[in-house]
Amino acid sequence: MFTEILRNLTGETPGAIGAVLMGYDGIAISSHFLPGDDLDVQMIAIEYGNVLKEIRNAAAVLAIGEMEEVNIQTRRYRFVIRAITEEYFVVLALDREGNFGKGRYVLRRDNERLREALQ
Repeated sequence: MFTEILRNLTGETPGAIGAVLMGYDGIAISSHFLPGDDLDVQMIAIEYGNVLKEIRNAAAVLAIGEMEEVNIQTRRYRFVIRAITEEYFVVLALDREGNFGKGRYVLRRDNERLREALQ
């Protein structure tokens, strides 16, 4: 079920490279990658997971509400990272010219489906 959701996320987002559902503990639950790019989205998700934990902690200390989404842009890629539960998040990787807005939309739209599938 997770793979199907991730496949839809990447398939519906022009310029998407792949998506991975991760635990904050660094363990990948599921992933889907399109052929042709050597980007290691799983490794990136593991590394950004540590950063996300710090962002969540800062949001709690500042009492500004729970972290929902983090966006990272590099010279070659864009990443939309969305919290699913207290324990899991999803990363959608796009090439630089990918449809970033559509990626944000499909992650927000499918957030509840992922949450339900995790229960």
